[in-house]
Order: sequence, then C-alpha cells, then structure tokens
Amino acid sequence: MNGKEVAALIQQRWEILDRLLSVSRLQLSAIEQGQMSELMRVLSEKQQPLNQLIELGDQLGAANADNSQERHWESDDARQRCRKQQEECEEMNLELLAIEAECEAKLSRNRDELRQRLERVDSGWQAVSGYADHSTQATTGGSLDLSSD
Repeated sequence: MNGKEVAALIQQRWEILDRLLSVSRLQLSAIEQGQMSELMRVLSEKQQPLNQLIELGDQLGAANADNSQERHWESDDARQRCRKQQEECEEMNLELLAIEAECEAKLSRNRDELRQRLERVDSGWQAVSGYADHSTQATTGGSLDLSSD
C-alpha cells in the first residue's frame, strides 16, 4: 500500500473518531440528564461509525503488515502530515475511552441510586401493608351484642 492510500485511511479514521467523539458527548449528556430514551437513540446512532471503525481497522492492519520503509510517499511533508494525523487519532481514541469510562461510571451510579429508591419504596409498601393488615385485624376482632333485655 502506498503512502497516499495510507493517508486516505488515516483521514477516514480521523473523521470517524471525530464523529464518535461528538456522539459520545451527546451520550454523556443524556446520561447526566437522565434521558434514557435519548440515550438509546444516541447509542443507536453510534453503531454505524463503530462498525466503520472496525472495518477501517482491518484495512489499516493490512497497511501495517507492509514494510513501511518501502512505502512510497509523494513527499516527506505528506508523510509528516499523515503521522501527525495518526497521533491526533490516538489522542481522540484515548478521549473516547475516557468518555466511555465516565459514561459507564455514571450509569452504574444511576442504577445504584435507582435500586436504593426502589428498596425504600418497597420498604414503605411493606410498612403500609403491615399497618393495613394490623388495622383490619383490630377492627374485625370479636363481636359485641348491643341489644337490650
């Protein structure tokens, strides 16, 4: 694979990562605001660029298999631009991983908070049920004859 082809793949990778960063920021915002339907929409939107990135990774893997010393570049400047863009891709990838970790942590906290609220509601229902059962038994106990002789 020549330098021009590698540069085109790196450019595609940069564009996909840029798109994923935008969508991941929307994902984080949806989680922070508790908008689960928006989160599902964003996750659905994220699937296509993720698939593209995987596919592109296969193509880049083939380029990595080539001897880079034998790769022909139009100019040393073109090679340096490609290298710089690849470094940006690595930084973007790290940022994506950080956002994903933050999203996972926030979702875990939200799940734990929801579980605690449900447990409190359940405890409240158990208390109300216990009180209702007790008051029913108290009002239905025994009979009293109120007739006069």
